[in-house]
Amino acid sequence: MSTADGTRRYLVKEIFGPTLQGEGAHAGRPCVFLRFAVCNLACSWCDTDFRPDGATRLGVDEVVAELLARDRHGSRMVVVTGGEPTLQWDGALATALAAAGFRVHLETNGTRALAAPVDWLTVSPKPRFHEAGDALLLVSGDECKLVVDETIGEADLARYEAMAFGALFVQPCAGPDAAVQLARAIDLVTRRPRWRLSLQLHKQLGLP
Repeated sequence: MSTADGTRRYLVKEIFGPTLQGEGAHAGRPCVFLRFAVCNLACSWCDTDFRPDGATRLGVDEVVAELLARDRHGSRMVVVTGGEPTLQWDGALATALAAAGFRVHLETNGTRALAAPVDWLTVSPKPRFHEAGDALLLVSGDECKLVVDETIGEADLARYEAMAFGALFVQPCAGPDAAVQLARAIDLVTRRPRWRLSLQLHKQLGLP
């Protein structure tokens, strides 16, 4: 959405921090979060509220100012997520965040092209929920993080191993059968040793 003068306003679900990145290769690192509203997939087990309800329209300067205010200890690392952040991520915001000294870590489901560069790209495919028009497009990145539910097997891990990702992680799906999915994830890692187990550290610590 743009204003009358052409300035874009982003639909932001929340900006929060300081906190810790809870997942993947940078788990435990201090950061702030920029969470966009709206997603192009509808994963039944998603534990994130990305609905437009309650979201706020913010301009690029407002987004950067809020992140700077939240990053009071100066980590200058922002995790950009959603929803699906590539629906809104663009060059204007990338340029402004870089100018403010932020290192941008973006997490995407990989079904859309990246409109502007980031410092760290996490692709988290959701193959069970991909539609014909939402197939995996991004087949390279700094890390691949695959959420394990009952539909994910060793063949899926082999498929993503063949792509151009750096670090490879499996993460058990949250929910009532989380213990079952954890056991599945551990089993998959032991059989595919290029992969590592990712747990949601922030939830274990009671962080946002």
